Amino acid sequence: MSLKKYVTLLSALSLTLAVACGGGKEVVDEKELGTDDQAAQTAAADNTGGTAAAATAAAAPVSADAATIGGVVKFEGAAPKMAAIQMGADPYCASQHTSAVNDEEVMVGPGGELANVIVYVKNAPTGVAVPSTPVVLDQKGCQYHPHVSAIMAGQPLEIRNDDATLHNVHAMPETNSPFNEGQPVQGMTSTKKFDKVEMKPFRIKCDVHGWMKSWMVVLPHPFHSVSQPNGTFSIANLPPGNYTLVAWHEKYGQQEQQVTVGPKETKQITFTFKG
Repeated sequence: MSLKKYVTLLSALSLTLAVACGGGKEVVDEKELGTDDQAAQTAAADNTGGTAAAATAAAAPVSADAATIGGVVKFEGAAPKMAAIQMGADPYCASQHTSAVNDEEVMVGPGGELANVIVYVKNAPTGVAVPSTPVVLDQKGCQYHPHVSAIMAGQPLEIRNDDATLHNVHAMPETNSPFNEGQPVQGMTSTKKFDKVEMKPFRIKCDVHGWMKSWMVVLPHPFHSVSQPNGTFSIANLPPGNYTLVAWHEKYGQQEQQVTVGPKETKQITFTFKG
C-alpha cells in the first residue's frame, strides 16, 4: 500500500470513530426515541401551546362598547313554607347541621326577593370562546351547592364531594348523555362535559340521599346568571343589541322579556313570579 493511500484510510477511520463516540453532531430520528422520550416531547409541545392559548384568551379585550343587563327577581304573593329535610337516615348528614335545613325549591327573602332563578340571554351572540374555568358542583352537608346553575356547552363541570359519606351523582339530561357516578370518599372530584346545548334545565340528584337535587342548563354562550338571596342578577360583556332575556324557576316555570342595550349601557330588568 502506498503512503498516500495509507494516510487517506487512517483519516477516514479516525473520523468514523469520532462520530461514533459523540464527537460529531448527533441526529435523532423520532422513531428511535423511547416511549418516555416521545411523551416528554409531546407534553412539552402541548404545554407550550396550552400556555399560549391561555395567554391569548386572557389577553382578549372586552369590547369598549360592552353592555350589562342586571336586575332583580321578585316573588308576589304568600311564599310557600318549605318542608324541613329529614336527614336522620344518614347520621353523618344529620351531624353536619345544628339547626333544621329546609328544602330549597322556593327561597324567598324578607322583601319578596326570589333566589335560584336562572337568567340567561336567549339569542346571545355566537362564536364566544368556551371558558376553561370549570363550573363547580359541590356536595357539602349532604346538599348540592349551588342549587341551580348554568354552564356553556363544552365547559368543564367539576363535581366535588366534601362529605365523609357516599354520594351518588346522577345527572339526567335528555339531549346530552346522562351519567350516574358514585363518590364514596371525601375529597373526591370528577370532571364532566356536556357537549350539546340543552336549553331545558335538567335535574341532578343523589340516589343515596333522596332530598339532594340540583338543576342545570347547558347554553351555547356564557351570558347567564343566577339570582342571589337578595334576588339580584347581572349579565356583563354583552355587545349592544336587542335581546330576549329568559328567567327560569324550577317550580314557577319560565318568563321572557325583550330588552335593548346600547353601547356601555347598563339596563335594569325586573322579573316577577307569582305564587
